[in-house]
Amino acid sequence: MAGFISGQDFSSNDEEKHIYTVMPRLTFKVEGGLEKNLKFWTNIYTQYYTYQGMIHDAKYIDLVYEILDFKIIDKKSEKAIREAKKRIKSLLLSVHKKQNQVEKMTEEEKKIYQLFGNIQEPNKFLKAMHRKRLRFQLGQKDRFVEGLYNSGKYLIFMEEIFKKEGLPIELTRLPFVESSFNLKARSKIGASGIWQFMKSTGKLYLKINDWVDERNDPIRATEAAAKLLKLNYESLGNWPLAVTAYNHGRKGLMRAVRKVGSQDLDEIVTEYRSSRFGFASGNFFTELLAAIEVEKNSDSYFPQLKRARPLSFYEVDIPDPVYLDEILPFLGINLEQVTELNPALSSKIFSGKKLFSGGYFLRLPLNEGQTAQEALDSFKVHYAQIPLSLKQRRQSKAKYDRKFTSEKKR
Repeated sequence: MAGFISGQDFSSNDEEKHIYTVMPRLTFKVEGGLEKNLKFWTNIYTQYYTYQGMIHDAKYIDLVYEILDFKIIDKKSEKAIREAKKRIKSLLLSVHKKQNQVEKMTEEEKKIYQLFGNIQEPNKFLKAMHRKRLRFQLGQKDRFVEGLYNSGKYLIFMEEIFKKEGLPIELTRLPFVESSFNLKARSKIGASGIWQFMKSTGKLYLKINDWVDERNDPIRATEAAAKLLKLNYESLGNWPLAVTAYNHGRKGLMRAVRKVGSQDLDEIVTEYRSSRFGFASGNFFTELLAAIEVEKNSDSYFPQLKRARPLSFYEVDIPDPVYLDEILPFLGINLEQVTELNPALSSKIFSGKKLFSGGYFLRLPLNEGQTAQEALDSFKVHYAQIPLSLKQRRQSKAKYDRKFTSEKKR
């Protein structure tokens, strides 16, 4: 029977080591046409809430037609967006017809006309009417602030992982783009966790089965993301492409590089034509740059910001098949704390629906001032006092039938 295995002391009482301090170097630079995109996304993250948004041009991203505020508009947001786009399309068509007779334009039409003043392109107003050009972007300020709070629990561990892999620590800000650092993020297409891994990709690096999904563990998922980003970089040769490949796919970006004949992201965004390489892929890297900027200077953007303290825990490999809800009271450990520390585990493990059969490092909370070894020694003493009948359990049919009869319907 396997013995207890202690993990590292995952505590951090030294806040000087935490990400509140300014990061030493900025690896990524903003060049060329990306500067306007950076300003756009910085504004989305810092100025507009999720009850606000803007109608803008997808090609000339800084060309903003209208700001919508759904607290003021007494309509459903989808309807308000449709009506705003319809109105702007009508204005664009009218401006196209009157562009050689500016004096006949209304005030609204003149504003549209002036927005395009520096754009030299034939039929520019007609082209701007296209459904792929007229776009709505929701604000993200409140989500970003919540994400900053959540990030306090994990960023110190994530940075260490990237340092060990020899990767720029700025890349650890990518979850702000992927999920707003939402610890319970789940997408409609099946992506999960702060790094938004699809199951097919996640299985290449992570344990995913009916009782554990490591995509939902920020630390384990960060280890996987580091490996994936490293592979992207080795294949594509620079970080703008490697980061974009995280969204678009490595093979897709390699194809774009071949077709355009350049490894410059700005050139690829401008020249590459593909049904799959759309607005999201083209803006993914500048969204990261904006997230890096906002997180680094979060005290300036959000003076009242508070971050959660880093998690403090140790790890054990429990050698016996047990029901966690049965043994934790003997250990004097709060189930809620264990649930927070082990987000990869299925809720069935914590509720007693499913047996925790070992072979997986369980995180347990460290008390203040306690080392991992001290905690482990204490754990062993308390664990030895648990009745043997609770430490050699099997998936109990009686317990299963009594408490969870609904499971039979599956």
